[in-house]
Amino acid sequence: MAVTTIRGRTRAVVLVLALIGIYVAVVLTYALGGRSDAPDDRAPAANGVLVYLDVDAVSGETFSLQTRVSVYPGANLLDAEGDLRDALNVEVTPAASADSLTFERGTRVGSQPVSLYVDGDIRHWPFDRYRASDVQVLVFSGTGAARRAVPVQVAVTDSVTSWAVDATSTDAGGGKTVDIRATRTDATIGFGIAMCVVLLVLPVCTLFVSIQTLRRRRQFLPPIVTWFAVTLFSVLPIRNLFPGSPPIGSWVDYTVVLWVVMGLAVSLALYITVWWQQGPKP
Repeated sequence: MAVTTIRGRTRAVVLVLALIGIYVAVVLTYALGGRSDAPDDRAPAANGVLVYLDVDAVSGETFSLQTRVSVYPGANLLDAEGDLRDALNVEVTPAASADSLTFERGTRVGSQPVSLYVDGDIRHWPFDRYRASDVQVLVFSGTGAARRAVPVQVAVTDSVTSWAVDATSTDAGGGKTVDIRATRTDATIGFGIAMCVVLLVLPVCTLFVSIQTLRRRRQFLPPIVTWFAVTLFSVLPIRNLFPGSPPIGSWVDYTVVLWVVMGLAVSLALYITVWWQQGPKP
């Protein structure tokens, strides 16, 4: 009896230490993966334009990358009051939304949203990744016969949480061509996996209880039927906590959620069988 007690305590200690280790690992991953606060000291060339593509949303369901385009003209393109000397036209291609941003002469430039096409597959959640290839930014000053290309510098930034965004750029015909890649952060992937583990624990617990009761190693308790039902209906709310809300039919549904639901349903059926065999009879 003493040996059994010691083994039980050892298992409990190991389980608690494992949970503490997982907790510390998740917190450290989140903390170390934080956004850098380094200042951005980039400035446009005197006769050129600095264009920021700030990624603020990633949508795997619509295969799009939501960006906000901010334009900063050089000093030679502005008058003494900071207004444009000539009309300025910014073209971003290929884009899923309006790809041309026009700022009239005598006005000040601002920022506008632009949606970019991306390649990726959300069904691979949480390991899905997306890429917007050959995104070209061209800037023109003036209109009609006076229209001319302006040297452009492109900077890709991100204001989106749970995603890591990086980009590479090359010169392309007077403009800039960039490849933008977005992947989920390690902390987000860890959170998603942790939610899957939580789901997997549910049928393990319920199957253990129902099987031990069926083998008459534990007493049949009618209120536990309610616990089984509540556990079964908790699957969907837990799944809704998955970062990015992957659509129904993702691989996680076939490899985790489906079997969790089946395990819980089997547990409930086994316990009902025990109720039929061992429950009070009239």
